Amino acid sequence: MIRNVICLYLLMVGGFAQAHEEFGCPYPSTIRYVEGFFLTSDMRLPWQSSKVQHRDFVDRFIGAIFIPEKDQERENGRLDKCVYRTCSGQSVALRPGKADVVEAFSLTSTLHWQIAKDPLEQEVYICQDSQPDNCAFTLSKPRL
Repeated sequence: MIRNVICLYLLMVGGFAQAHEEFGCPYPSTIRYVEGFFLTSDMRLPWQSSKVQHRDFVDRFIGAIFIPEKDQERENGRLDKCVYRTCSGQSVALRPGKADVVEAFSLTSTLHWQIAKDPLEQEVYICQDSQPDNCAFTLSKPRL
């Protein structure tokens, strides 16, 4: 009986953890150039850039942009991109590659996310830090 209760508890905790798993932008050392794209091999949340013309190495993390679904809401929105600088000084943006699986992102309680306005006067959250983990977010509302 006790074993059944423990197993049930572990299943419940595991299911909840998967529904709200915390992530950060990928570290530059995990990003590779493959056939015209910068990408990561993280199977939990793969990342990919737009097609690029030059083969290069990602040198450093610059920051990230989160677009809230409405107003300044932190609990429901879309992580637009994580931005990096290459060794040759070019900017490259990586976007999460599981848009078909995840309906929404949420920002964590970190103070690194600051509200700002984009060039079109839309309110966005910007995280500018040298450590990708400081620009943390969670995946929420998985599609069934």
